[in-house]
Amino acid sequence: MNRITKLSLPLSLLIVSSLAVLPYFAIDLLAQTPRPSDAIYSDNKTMDLGSKNISLTPYPVTEERAFDQGFLKGVGIITNNQTYRSTHLSDNLIQSTGKGTFETRDGQSIAWITSSIGRLVNDHWVFHGVILFNNTHSKSLSFLNNSIGFHKDIVGDEPDHIWLLK
Repeated sequence: MNRITKLSLPLSLLIVSSLAVLPYFAIDLLAQTPRPSDAIYSDNKTMDLGSKNISLTPYPVTEERAFDQGFLKGVGIITNNQTYRSTHLSDNLIQSTGKGTFETRDGQSIAWITSSIGRLVNDHWVFHGVILFNNTHSKSLSFLNNSIGFHKDIVGDEPDHIWLLK
């Protein structure tokens, strides 16, 4: 887990620098989003476990905790426990890092970290980011060992998705 923690800052910087460069390219990012049916993971309901203010300067920073239940292809129903630290860069932009675990019903688990950018779109926060899975000895989740994925999360009643990069 320590190795993953050391990667979170470079991962955050990569995402933030990518967002600074991407507007100069003629790419429709929404058209580049993979189809939900191709996602390795989809959830339908997220339970908010609360948030707290961490700092107000130079930008407001909050910590949010949540869990959801979703479907992981090849495994079935899993629980996704999550903690995020979010820096509110403006009223319309949030940079967030997170960590958590996927847990199966029989107690197998794998840890993950993520870095993402959230934008306010049609009164909903939409986050795009990169997720890195740690190693596990859990038989049913070992296919995720050291995998990197892309995720899209829409705060509210919309499903969240994760796609693995090949």
